[in-house]
Amino acid sequence: MKKIFILFSLCVLPSAFVHSQTELDSVCKSNLENIFKVLGFKNKYETVKYIYMESRYKRSLLFTKNGGILDYYFEYIKGFPYPKEQKDSLSDKKRGEWVKVELMSEEEVKSFLEQFNYTTEEADKKYCDFIQNIKLEKTIYLKCIDAELAKGEDSEYAKDKIFYDFKPPWSSLLGPSITKLDYLKVFKEFVLNDDEPVLPDYMRVKAYLKCGCKI
Repeated sequence: MKKIFILFSLCVLPSAFVHSQTELDSVCKSNLENIFKVLGFKNKYETVKYIYMESRYKRSLLFTKNGGILDYYFEYIKGFPYPKEQKDSLSDKKRGEWVKVELMSEEEVKSFLEQFNYTTEEADKKYCDFIQNIKLEKTIYLKCIDAELAKGEDSEYAKDKIFYDFKPPWSSLLGPSITKLDYLKVFKEFVLNDDEPVLPDYMRVKAYLKCGCKI
């Protein structure tokens, strides 16, 4: 009888371990996806801040009538298209046809912002709240990050790159990029270990990744 029990135990334990490891892997995959989502909240906050900053200038190219960038930003933040009676697209123009750039009037800019109805404070709150929810489960998130960092160059995130900073349209330079694995290092160090409320700016990230310095 004892032999049967021992044999049964030896069969069950490896199975239980594999099941437990599978569950942990599933949890970690979900947790790492949440960490990458933080970048989306950061980008939305910076987009909203940029829209309001540009609205102060009377001749901002962002507020161009039938401008695709402004329409894109509206839908990106709100989740549905900017409602207006007539929406021409530059793609509807004949190739090579000259298109007049016409800026919105102050009243039209004001109308856009009223329909946009999304403040920088709201964007900042969603950004901070999402990070705070991650911090509530700090222990498991750290465990998942450490497991991925331990893989080094074998990690699926070691070569995949992401744009870290928001860049306004018409910028001549692409936004700075880092690998996803480096992003996990940054998130762990600044947000989870140092308890900073949001992600650090790129200059601090660059210094940390280059020499481990914190500025």
